[in-house]
Amino acid sequence: MRRIASLVILCLVAAWGVARTAPVSAQSGTGTGVDLMDVDIMFIGAHPDDDTGVLATLARYLLDEGYKGTVITLTGGEGGGNAIGRESGPSLGLIRQEEERRSLNMVGVMAPQFIGLQDFYFTLSAEEVQKHWGDTWLCDVVRRVRLERPEVILTMWPGPGTHGEHQMAARAATIAYEKAGDPTYCGDQITREFLQPFSPGKLYYYPNDPKGAGIVSIPTGEMSRTAARTYADIRAIAASSYRSQGFDRGTRLPADARPEVFLLVRSRVPVSEPETHLLEGALRPAGTSPAGVRLEAVAASSDAAIGADTNVEVRFANQTAATMSKVRLGLRVPDGWTASAQGETAFAALEPGKAAAAKFTLRPGAGVAVGVQGKVQAEYEATWSGRAVSGRNPTWLRPVAPVQVAFRPTFDIAGYRDFAKETKTEWVIPSLPTRLPLVVGRTGKVKVSVSNRLAEAARGEVTLVSPSGIVAKPAPVQAPGGGAVEATLDVEVGSAALPAGRHSARIPVTVKATTGTATSEDAAEVYVLPSLTAPRVAVAPKIDGDLSDMLSLAHGEIGPNDVWWRRPAKDAADLSADFYIGYDAKYLYLGAHVRDEMVVCNIAPDDVKAQLRSDAIGVTVDPSGGSRDTSTTLQAAAFPCTTAGFGARGFRDADARQGLMEETAPGMQVASKRTAEGYDIEFAIPWSAMPKQPAAGDEIGLNVVLYDGDEKDARVGANISETGLAWAAFEWGGKQALPYLWPRVVLGR
Repeated sequence: MRRIASLVILCLVAAWGVARTAPVSAQSGTGTGVDLMDVDIMFIGAHPDDDTGVLATLARYLLDEGYKGTVITLTGGEGGGNAIGRESGPSLGLIRQEEERRSLNMVGVMAPQFIGLQDFYFTLSAEEVQKHWGDTWLCDVVRRVRLERPEVILTMWPGPGTHGEHQMAARAATIAYEKAGDPTYCGDQITREFLQPFSPGKLYYYPNDPKGAGIVSIPTGEMSRTAARTYADIRAIAASSYRSQGFDRGTRLPADARPEVFLLVRSRVPVSEPETHLLEGALRPAGTSPAGVRLEAVAASSDAAIGADTNVEVRFANQTAATMSKVRLGLRVPDGWTASAQGETAFAALEPGKAAAAKFTLRPGAGVAVGVQGKVQAEYEATWSGRAVSGRNPTWLRPVAPVQVAFRPTFDIAGYRDFAKETKTEWVIPSLPTRLPLVVGRTGKVKVSVSNRLAEAARGEVTLVSPSGIVAKPAPVQAPGGGAVEATLDVEVGSAALPAGRHSARIPVTVKATTGTATSEDAAEVYVLPSLTAPRVAVAPKIDGDLSDMLSLAHGEIGPNDVWWRRPAKDAADLSADFYIGYDAKYLYLGAHVRDEMVVCNIAPDDVKAQLRSDAIGVTVDPSGGSRDTSTTLQAAAFPCTTAGFGARGFRDADARQGLMEETAPGMQVASKRTAEGYDIEFAIPWSAMPKQPAAGDEIGLNVVLYDGDEKDARVGANISETGLAWAAFEWGGKQALPYLWPRVVLGR
């Protein structure tokens, strides 16, 4: 199949090369450098291959519809893995950049650009990325937006739950959308580089949850006139260029024609209902509204208090080539809401380049559902080129109760919410509930705030609505008029909260505040964590692959349903483990009996890195028990065998010091033995290699992670990963890169 796909790629490159070499008129004497750089659509990502989710859409717009597009990539991807060779670091970055050029060339992007930031170890923390990168590079992204003037920006998801560098790429794109039109932001570009402010028309994210408000689905099963292939096939073939990431291994033709889905986050132009094209309103008409109209509603807040006024301004600009007459601006609100104009809303004529605005106050009525976002639409009517035109552009406001309750968010959720508020993208926040890490078998404390918008004090109680196994007593509250108070719920988590066969779980809960006749609520997700108490050993176990001297230590299990990666194990024989933990003054000890019916040894002895590639085990340790990111943790890993046979090889990965254990964790020991069920493996991890040495009685974060691939005849170094299990198994990456979601281990006295 791979040989066939390669042949198809060569044929398509040749065919598309002919199709795109139509004569182009020479630049006129009045052309400018900015005209040379001008594009219609821009994708901003963190790594080469981040663009794979937009390839079919780019092919449609660039190859067949004549639009121009570009891709801005923040790094070279030099911190990632390599599925086709030994190159790493800057050399791998150059390979990955070339892969991106080849991939994007197939969909019509001729000149992708690289910002040149460093791709470092895997993290899910935007805050950690910001520490590494700083802030000055944001002006590099803004410069490209001002220089290339895209009407539409596409990017990734900016909130917690994804790669930290993905988050920062999306935040940079959002900042560029918001700030590139502000001459005071990165002002030297205006005063010294003589660029002009520019405000893109639309901003789209890859949504975490591809349903609900603002979702646009672009089909991929249709045929490209230029390439004589479906857009899905073009996407698959172009993505197969990312061979260092193993994308070529799954290439199948005909390809899955899944649509590419986008979330319209911000728009300064009228929007069709439903949207079918990302450039509608910007470079194409949106219904009867011609391209070149700017229209948006800007609210003072994304929250609209029930029974209180919220100020909204409708902004309009005529950027078409003809005068608009009889212009009337309005604000359409949902049932149960009211809107009142505050001043002029009609304008006799607006010549090209002229703008107008109208101010409104809106109010959600008493019958409006609390927390259910309302669609508030700026609208206009006018006469243009002798015909009636009109358009709308929605924004989403959340009705809040006069007395509103909310969980105290974790630091990363709070940071994202601050960012969203600054960039007027707050309406996206409800899709990101805060996380509540709680340990099974314990009573944890959950903080909630109660805000009172009323003039008089409000009294009531706060309750937790949760499934069986999670119990909390109601807490009384008294919030002063115009103020806020914080309440604490004692939440007990029992083993009944865990699904059968799982040792961790993510469970939605709701907090409610009832004051008088009014009730408000907020949602969160409880992350149920396992725990152990590790004994202090009097005699250090011998690290020789024989677990007999570890069987008296604290015992934990990982079952076939404790999955974080791709698919569950078929059964316990396919992949599962019993593990044992202890410690002394010098070392943390861990031994594991891993059941794996096919142990693959395809890693060369001098290529020990990136445990995700093969059968392996990882041990993540947060010695402080309170780390916010992986820079203050140690993440040990080991392959139980290599191409030279059994004999574990250990290393560090995805923390602040990666590499062979001999170089990055002096004194660390690993050993393994083949067993009838799979393999036994032991670790002695020195406290001296960690950022902190905990004391007896301290609680640390610790997770045990299994990696498995069952490709019997795997080539040396191939990435064969098929299944990932963990003691605490949450979303991809959480088991490894979010220390506050790691299980708790108390060091016994």
